[in-house]
Formats: sequence, C-alpha cells, structure tokens
Amino acid sequence: MLQVTNNAKLHGEIPKDIGTLSNLQDLNLSDNNLTGEIPETIGNLPNLKNLSLSSNYITGSIPSAILNMPNLQYLDLHQMMLTGEIPTTIENMSSLKLLYLAENYITGVIPKEIGNMTALRIIDFSYNEFYGEVPATIAQLPNLIILDLDLNHFNGSITPYIGNNTNLKWIDLSNNNFIGTVPSSLCKGGELQNLYASNNHFDGLLPVTLKNCTSLRILELDTNNIRADISQTFGKHPNLKTVDLSQNRFYGRLPTNWAKDLQFLLLEENEISGKIPPGFVNISQLEYLNLDNNRLTGDIPEELANSTALTILILSNNNFSSLPLLQAPNLQTLHLSNNCLVGRFPLLQGNWTSLVTIDIGDNKLSGEIPSWIGSSLPVLKVLRLRSNQFNGYIPPQLSMLNNLQLLDLSNNNLRGPIPRSLSHMRSMAVKTATNKSYIELDRMYQENIELTWKGEEVIYQNIALLTGIDLSCNSLSGEIPENIIKLQGLNFLNLSRNQLGGVIPQNIGNLTLLEVLDLSMNHLSGTIPLSISHLTSLDMLNLSHNKLTGQIPSGSQIQTFNSSAFSDNDGLCGFPLPNICLANNNSTVAQGNSETKGDKLEVILVISSVILGFVLGVWLFFGALFWKASLRFAIFNFTDKMQDKTMKWCDRCLH
Repeated sequence: MLQVTNNAKLHGEIPKDIGTLSNLQDLNLSDNNLTGEIPETIGNLPNLKNLSLSSNYITGSIPSAILNMPNLQYLDLHQMMLTGEIPTTIENMSSLKLLYLAENYITGVIPKEIGNMTALRIIDFSYNEFYGEVPATIAQLPNLIILDLDLNHFNGSITPYIGNNTNLKWIDLSNNNFIGTVPSSLCKGGELQNLYASNNHFDGLLPVTLKNCTSLRILELDTNNIRADISQTFGKHPNLKTVDLSQNRFYGRLPTNWAKDLQFLLLEENEISGKIPPGFVNISQLEYLNLDNNRLTGDIPEELANSTALTILILSNNNFSSLPLLQAPNLQTLHLSNNCLVGRFPLLQGNWTSLVTIDIGDNKLSGEIPSWIGSSLPVLKVLRLRSNQFNGYIPPQLSMLNNLQLLDLSNNNLRGPIPRSLSHMRSMAVKTATNKSYIELDRMYQENIELTWKGEEVIYQNIALLTGIDLSCNSLSGEIPENIIKLQGLNFLNLSRNQLGGVIPQNIGNLTLLEVLDLSMNHLSGTIPLSISHLTSLDMLNLSHNKLTGQIPSGSQIQTFNSSAFSDNDGLCGFPLPNICLANNNSTVAQGNSETKGDKLEVILVISSVILGFVLGVWLFFGALFWKASLRFAIFNFTDKMQDKTMKWCDRCLH
C-alpha cells in the first residue's frame, strides 16, 4: 500500500517509475497538488486493486493502460482536470466495482461496452461534458447500486429496462436534456431510495410503480413538463422524506395521504387548486413547505401555522384569504406575498428568535405597523410589507432590528416623518459585504425576494449581498433625516412619491455603496449636494419632479445620467439639462426656440446700448464742429475736394 493524502500536499508530477512497484495493491495520492498527466506505467501494476488520484490538478486523458487492468476494483479519479473520452476498452476492467470520474472535463458518449462490466456497483460521471444517449446496455448491470449522471449534456430517453437493475438504490439524471416519460420500470426491484431527475424535459405521467414505491425516500422531479393529477400521484410512502415536484404541470387538489415523516415538500409553480385539506397538516415532521404560485384558496390552516417543526413556509402567489395566529416557534422564513389576505399585521405568539424573513407584501392588510416588531424579532433580516393598506406612522422601534438588511414599506398609506432612529440599524451601517452573513436554512432553499430595482420589479436571490430601504409611494412628510448617511451599507434608497420637503442631506455622498437613489416626486428644495458626485457605484438616479435649484454637480458618474433624472425642477441648470447656468449659478439662460424673460432683457439691453452710443456720437461730432473753427475748416475743405474728384470721375465715365 502507498497512501500519501491530504496533509502531505505533494506537488509535481507522478513519477513514471512508479510502475516498477509490481506488488503494489493500493495507491492513494488523493487531495494533493499533483500536476501533469497520469503516467501509462501505472498500467504495469498487475496486482493493483485500488487507485485513487482524486482532488489534484492532473490533466490529460485516462491512459488506456489503466483501462486494461483486470484486477482493479476501485478507480477514483474525481475532481481533477481530465479530458478526452472513455475508450471502449474499458470493458476489460472486469473486476471494477467503483468507477468515480465526477468533476472533470471528460466528453464523448458512454461506450455501450460498459454493459459488460457486470461487477460495477457505483458509476459516477456527474459534472462532466458527456453527451448523447445513455446506452441501453447500462440496464445489464445486475449489481449496480448508484448511477449518477448529474450535470452533463445527455439527451434522448432513458431505456425502459433501467428497472432490470433491481439493486439500484440511487439514480441521478438531473441537469441534462432527457426527454420522454420517467421509466415505468423504476423501483421494479423495490430497492429504489433516491430518484433525482430535475431540470430535464420529461413529460407525461408518473409511473404506477413509482407511485407505490414504498422504499422511496427522496423524489426530486422539479423543472420538467410532467402533467398529472397531484391527488392521484402518490400512494403510501412510509419512508418518504423529500418530494420536489415544483415547476411542472401538476393539477388537482392536494391529497391527504402524504407520509407522516415527510420533511420537505416543494410543489411551487404548478396548477394545484382548492383548499389545503385538514389531513394535509398532520405531517408532524414537515420542515419546509413551498406551495408558491399555484391556485390555492381559502384559509391557511391553524394547524399549519402552529407546527413546531416548520422552518420554511412559502405560500405566496395564491388566493389565500386569511392568516391565523402564528405560533410556529422554529419558523425562519415566512412568505405570504401576493395573496388576498385581509386584516391587520399577523400576530406572532411565542418566542420568535429564529425568524429571518417576513414577506407579506401585495395583500390587503391594514392598520398600523406594530411597534413590537422591533423588540420581538432579534434576527430579522427582511421585512417586506409593500403594497398593502397599512397606515399611521413608521414605528421608531424598527431601529431595534439590528440585523435588518431589507426594509420595504412602499405603496402603503403611511404618513408622518421618517424616524431619525432608523439610522441606528447596525446591519445597514456595515459597509463591507464580507461582514454580512445570511443564515443558511437548507441546501434546497435559497432565499429570494421581489424588489423594485432600478425602476423594475425583479426577483433578487443573493440576499446576503443586498441592503436597502424602500419607503416610496406613501404620504411621508418632513425632511430626509440628515443622519441617514450613517447607513453606509445601503445599496438602494427609494423615498420617491411622498411629500418630503427640505433639502437633500449634504453628505449624501458618504453612501458610497449606493447603486440606486430615487428621491423623485417630492417637495425637495435647495441645491443638489456636491458630494453626490462621490457616488461612483450609482447606476440609477432620479431627482425629478421636485423644487431643486442651482447647478447640477459635475462628476464622472453624474454625467452618465440623462436629463429625465433631473427633469421638472424649474431652478436646475447645467448638463444634462438644456438650461445653461449663468456665472452666479443662480440664474439660467434657456436654449431653444421660445424666448424667455432672460432673453428679452438681454435684447433690450443690447438695443439700448446701440441707440445710446449713436446719440452720443452725433452730439460729440456736431459739438466739435461748433466749438473748434480749425476742425470745421478742415472738414469742409475735405468735403470740397472729394466732391471735385467725384465730378471728374463721372465726366470720364460719360465720355
């Protein structure tokens, strides 16, 4: 045995004379910094049973000599930089039990000769560049337990005889271009535990054998085109832990006969209708429920709202009408946006030390935003209440949410001033993204939120890197708090469409991470602060429809915005507006066809100057003639001479 792994961190190439170790049975050089290619001389080790070179920087193709080693049982070459194709001579490895080639750049098709390697138990070709159809001969491997083809470019249909591998427990076909139906022979042997076939083009119905596969633990068929009645899809699955059928075309009503131990159920973006049935919520172990973007109606069941196991609840984009008292103590994410919820802010009873996200936007909720939010939700990072009918004042206690990164109260009926205390929100004052962290919830879940970003509605997924405040479309009054500049972690600030007055904070340029600044449609006055030119990350700026005056500050970033960012401010001048500024920067001279008051005044001054000059000139001329005789004699003499010359010139022309 030769094992040099992990801590040693060998570098350089594998020496060719390693092939002289004829008695070597186990060679493990994994997790080092080895480079170069695999030497052909390894094929000279007739007794080698286990070969692991994984997690190195080895390049090139798999040497044909290795594929002619009849005693090799374990071949692990994953996570390297191998290229090329698998030659048909691989069938000579008649003793091979594990073939692990994941995370390389191997291309080509799987040779049909692989069906002759009957000892194979594990095949992992995931994260490569394979293409073409999977050979039907792969169904001839009676001992196969794991088949992983994830993230390649395979196409065509899966052989209907795949179920002949009666020992198959794990099959991963995800992230390819497979078509047709899910093979009906799956789970034929009753051993299948994990089936992953996400992100393909499967259609049709689910096979009956899968419906009654009692051994099944994980079923992930999301992002396909499967159309079936969800109520008839599943029988009793006593061992089922995870079901992901999202982004398909399942329809009908939710069944009640889900496994009692189910932990993850994802059915978003289907056509499921009706109410959530009473028996549905008896899933005592359910941690993650996602029914987003379906056609569900009625009330959200109290039993679901009181689940002690639930950590992620996503019911957005349906037609739910009411929400009961929430008492789920371990809930971390709550998404109920875009429903028909009425009433006041959801009451939360109990200890909510885990709640990270509250998204109840786009409903019909009313009343005041409760002040207890600030003291009861210590780890809250996202508070999205937009597009409801909330009224009253913004509670100053929101400043106690020290972990808050996203505050969206837009499009409500809020009034009064912006609380100065909002500047105390610590997470928004953190300037570097590396100091921000978002709670990891589950590998299957990535937090996303809908925001108004640069004037458009977008789904933003990388929440950990985003910080912002949106208070637009309310009736807020007073001035923009000067101390808002303390929130130097802000990426966006939208205060548009309110009744804010006063001036723009002079040190607004301290918010150097701002990408979006929208203060439009308010009553702001005064000049635009010079510091705004320091916002070099700014992609979207809107100061239009205010009462701003003076010259627009210059700066490399400011010059990139068009005139609409500053329009409808009668006192503004300078690029990019057509109004040029006078020397004192307080008055403007308009350019265009229409004549302004400034134009008229200038014309009057010019004409008056010409007339005055002419009159003075005439009076000076005749005054000089009157008072000075010598000048008078010289002028008359010059006139007589010019007259005599003119008469002589005319006489010559006539003759």
